[in-house]
Amino acid sequence: MLAGLVMYQVITIQKMRDISDSLSGINFQNVRASLRAWEVLRLVEDRTEKAFRLSDPDYLQQVHDHQKEFEANLGELQTKVSSSAERDEVKRLFQLWNTYVSDFRQLEQLLPQKGRVLPQNLQEDLNNLDTQIDSLYQAMLLSMDSISERARKTADTAVTVLWCATLAALAISILVSLLIVRSISKPLAHLTEGTRAIADGKFFYRLDTTRNDEFAQLAKDFNKMTSHLNELDVLKKGFVSHVSHELKAPLVSMRESIQLMLEEIPGPLTDKQKRLLELSLQSGIRLTTMIGNLLDLSKTEAGAMEYEMKSQDLVPLVRTAIEEIEVQAHERQIQVKADFPESPLILECDSDRIVQVVLNIVGNAVKFSPRNGEVQVRVDSVQEIPPGIPEHWKRMLTGSEKDGYFGLVTVSDKGPGIQDSDKEKIFEKFHQVKQGKKLPGQGVGLGLAICRTIIQAHRGAIWVEDNPGGGSKFKLLLRRGEESKTSVPRASKPL
Repeated sequence: MLAGLVMYQVITIQKMRDISDSLSGINFQNVRASLRAWEVLRLVEDRTEKAFRLSDPDYLQQVHDHQKEFEANLGELQTKVSSSAERDEVKRLFQLWNTYVSDFRQLEQLLPQKGRVLPQNLQEDLNNLDTQIDSLYQAMLLSMDSISERARKTADTAVTVLWCATLAALAISILVSLLIVRSISKPLAHLTEGTRAIADGKFFYRLDTTRNDEFAQLAKDFNKMTSHLNELDVLKKGFVSHVSHELKAPLVSMRESIQLMLEEIPGPLTDKQKRLLELSLQSGIRLTTMIGNLLDLSKTEAGAMEYEMKSQDLVPLVRTAIEEIEVQAHERQIQVKADFPESPLILECDSDRIVQVVLNIVGNAVKFSPRNGEVQVRVDSVQEIPPGIPEHWKRMLTGSEKDGYFGLVTVSDKGPGIQDSDKEKIFEKFHQVKQGKKLPGQGVGLGLAICRTIIQAHRGAIWVEDNPGGGSKFKLLLRRGEESKTSVPRASKPL
């Protein structure tokens, strides 16, 4: 159809070009020739009248010259006219011209007599020629209009054919598309459903393999993949459940032994021995924290992280986290200032996990603040979503304002700050902000990733902003809850 349409358009364009050549070439030349003949006829009439009045041989010679020129124009018109109407008008013009020439030659012998007026019959011949030239001119204009109308009709026909072909091609395309969509939409819908099931951790999901096409092979490969994923998921959950006890128990025993030695229960220690034991104890604490983060991350990725959601006051949870970090802050000579609201701020949350998040954020603020610095912790009740929240968090929380209020925890420090390019990346696994050389005890970059996962499970938000006085300002936004002690268990989705 498209090939035929192209051929038709080529032929139509060729016709239009021929018509254009006819208009611009022959017809316009004929019009110019007719106008020139009319001008020459005026000269013939003028010189004939003067020749009769003045009996001047020069005027008589000019009459003969203009007559020859007029006859040449008539010959040109006779060879170039195309329509029958134009040919009839030219033929009539030739007859009138011959009549004029015959009358002129009969009266030419009277020219030696001066002061004679132009004979009546000769004047009538010239008037008839003038009228006939005008009639020929009008016939040529009608011929041009006819050719133009034919070109317009040809163009209209081409447009109609083009529209019809386009609509037909569109209808065929829609029909073919519907057939294709019908043949693949159902298996694609099943594949989409299976992909979502796998994303939700349902590795037992299987696709139908009874079709006899490419989708059946794809379904077989998909089922094989889910089978391997299910095996890996079982292995991961087994690793999490066993390693949790196997790693923590020896570390706790080592820390307790070191603590007993520091208390000098087995015997007295030198200052150098105490210093070495203190360093070993701090390393044990950091190792315990890292292992705890790795286990939490494994639980989260496997969808095994569980939460006991209960409505409770946020202020005591933040205060607990601050008390746990006071020893570390005192060692670095960092002052932690807290600002709490007077009335309770009831939220629905898992107390242990929220304490873990606040402890991690405040701990980072203490770790990266300069010595003799200050860390500010503020808890507020807000009615609307804060303006500086990133767009992806804002979309998740839109519509939550109807719940009444949010609990907002803000932790500000005077540290080196975080570049704009890293403000989202710091919440990814194993990402660490490069601030010169690596700091002692900086960790492996899992704390904030776990914090983000915990906050997502609480349907809240966590982000970082620049502190106007220098440093960073971490913000934690949580939804409100009811004053109830009923626990609601919840498990996180696998990452």
